[in-house]
Amino acid sequence: MSFASDAKLEVLKEEIDSDCCAIAFLSALIKCAGQLGFGPDKSISVEVYTELKEVYNKVNSIIKQYYGVECTIERVDENTKTKNDRYKIILPSTITEQLLKDLGIMDIDRDGLMEVSNGIADFIIADDCCKRSYIKGAFVGCSTSNIKIKEYSNIEKNTSGYHLEFLFAFEELAENFIELLKFFDIPAKMTIRKKNPIVYIKEYQLICDTLALVGANKSVLALQNEAAIRELRNSINRQTNCMNANLSKTVNASVKQLNAIKLIQDSIGLESLDDDLMELCLIRLANPDESLETLRKLYGKEISKSGINHRLNKIIEIADKIQKDKLKMSYF
Repeated sequence: MSFASDAKLEVLKEEIDSDCCAIAFLSALIKCAGQLGFGPDKSISVEVYTELKEVYNKVNSIIKQYYGVECTIERVDENTKTKNDRYKIILPSTITEQLLKDLGIMDIDRDGLMEVSNGIADFIIADDCCKRSYIKGAFVGCSTSNIKIKEYSNIEKNTSGYHLEFLFAFEELAENFIELLKFFDIPAKMTIRKKNPIVYIKEYQLICDTLALVGANKSVLALQNEAAIRELRNSINRQTNCMNANLSKTVNASVKQLNAIKLIQDSIGLESLDDDLMELCLIRLANPDESLETLRKLYGKEISKSGINHRLNKIIEIADKIQKDKLKMSYF
């Protein structure tokens, strides 16, 4: 099961204490995951689609408690993207019109006809607890996430970022939802994808805040653990890359020094150098892979690493001069 599904199941396990919060939760869920149908006799049908069978228990519980009737559930074709089963929750037709009014989903227009409201009705989110419940309903109904909590028993790493998004049918609803999140100090952004407004959050801490807001506390801990492991792995990778870069730099410098020493040896002989440089040449030839620090320790006199490096550069300069003189000789 995905990270998003686990988080939704956490939310569904929470009890809804007050009537207003139950209405707010159901209003958001139907707005985000529901479909309205209109019959030839002007009857209205309401169906909620979900991949989580547990959604039925929550919806049916609310409907049964406040309207005294029960919903039905049917399995429909699996989701072609996730390969998970999909379910259709059918609300009783005898209460749909009243329910949609109570949930602020439909209003009466000037001509006395029912019309769909594209935003969030103010009375649905009048209190802070209702605002939170509305976000819970939207989270269960239309949130998705790319977050994957991995088992780190092997060297495979997770390179994806953190992304939580809500898919809405109406732009007004998406804008209202952004304001709702903003009330809880969670800034979100909106984009349009395939003509559908998407509200998204990409920052790790803001996603944690959103999960905590809807009551998915275990998911918050799982995400924090995932982030800590990723940061540790990134830190180790940075250190390894730095060590590899330094090693590569050392090897390249050593090769250049050895080539210079061999050029001097083959052309004018190492004995032509002063004693200090000749001694260092012999040490480098005997220890081609060692660092400056090791060469310093092997050198017979008190000298710093920078002193060793300076003398090696002097050897390279002598070799460069020999090479240039050879080129001049060959030119003439």
